[in-house]
Amino acid sequence: MSTKYIRIDETWVKNNQTVVSKLSFSNNVKKYLQSSLFFAKYDVNIQKINSSILNIPVVAEIIPLAWAIGADIFVKELDKTFMRSLDNIRAVMEKWYPQFSFSTNIHTENCVTNKSSNERNAMLFSGGLDSTCSYIECENKKPILIMIWGADIPLTEKEFWEKIKQNYTRFAEAENTKLYVIKSNIRQLLNEKKLTREFGRFCPGNSWWGGVQHGFASLGLCAPIAIEERVGDIFIASSFPPSLLKTGKPYGSHPLIDNKLSWANTRIIHQGANLSRQEKIRHLLKGHIESSKRYPLLRVCFAQFRELNCGKCEKCLRTITGLILEDIDPNKCGFNINKDFFISLKNYLLKGRSNLYFKDEFEMWNDIQRHIPKKLFSNMYNSKAFFEWFRDFDLSEKINMKNPRYWLFFILNTLPESIRKIIVRFSVGYNRMLKRNYTR
Repeated sequence: MSTKYIRIDETWVKNNQTVVSKLSFSNNVKKYLQSSLFFAKYDVNIQKINSSILNIPVVAEIIPLAWAIGADIFVKELDKTFMRSLDNIRAVMEKWYPQFSFSTNIHTENCVTNKSSNERNAMLFSGGLDSTCSYIECENKKPILIMIWGADIPLTEKEFWEKIKQNYTRFAEAENTKLYVIKSNIRQLLNEKKLTREFGRFCPGNSWWGGVQHGFASLGLCAPIAIEERVGDIFIASSFPPSLLKTGKPYGSHPLIDNKLSWANTRIIHQGANLSRQEKIRHLLKGHIESSKRYPLLRVCFAQFRELNCGKCEKCLRTITGLILEDIDPNKCGFNINKDFFISLKNYLLKGRSNLYFKDEFEMWNDIQRHIPKKLFSNMYNSKAFFEWFRDFDLSEKINMKNPRYWLFFILNTLPESIRKIIVRFSVGYNRMLKRNYTR
């Protein structure tokens, strides 16, 4: 038995809709947690759901941490199918992260075999390009949409969250389906900054949340609502292009792990891994707009919590460019640009202000380049001259650019934690970069 442990002492339902789990843990695990209470509030009554299912959200939240540090988990009841799926996922992640311990054992008093109805479908939905295109791909199944407040949008951003909720409630109504919301402290239970500093150098994008945890935590939250709403399949949108998946690069949401996750009679389907981001725009989003005559509002921006999209960050710029290449007006999809957009974008790229030192972003910009046709007929927002120039622009010069700040960031993440603590304490710039990476 490991000397490190996380114990789920009690799990109960509060006011018919909120599952609460109380944790205790050994002193050598304490530094990785910021609270001893985990909660998830649902739009449906979950009072009658048994504890073997109600424990799934908190176990999914803490299992990546337990694997990383070699902590045992103690839980009174847990779904048998879910436990088996964790064993299958661990086999994959052990190859991805040989630096993690993986000596974890899950101790349970009662391993429950659950049977559930599977009459409906659901999908994790954020309003981003990937999840919107994932919905379009399976819209004939009319999956219910599940949004999580507390994942990409902090619980403190109440006004912004209400705006987002209203936007996508209207989207669900227009699509003749339903939107369900889960409110949870999944980004507050664990000390993500601590985990990023200690394990970030092993993770894609130097991010614990993005590289390891977000798929487990988000999908695990869906277990109670899946049982209550008789959901058989839950779709989660792919965010990696096929070219990166072929390299075997790990990520927190990946077909090799998502498709192995299950509980009762519910299975997870990682969707869209066969299409690049630009192909999703061309083959899914464009067709949906043409057939429905509706432009879905896309929220791709994580740089601020005031507007749907800032229109200035790398992800906004990349999405706007991809939309216009397919002759889709971004101003009808939640952005706000003018005829000078591509003049600014060209300067942005030439001056090396883009995030192209990250291979993921480089590959996605390169994906746009590959889809620029030889003959351009549209000139939306004066884009024609830009695309003629960008088609032959050498992106590789930008991924290798000599930027001391970002090289410093990667070097610092290889140093011992005691040294990093000293540097971080006196470095405003480093903390800004850390914050940006841990919210990617």
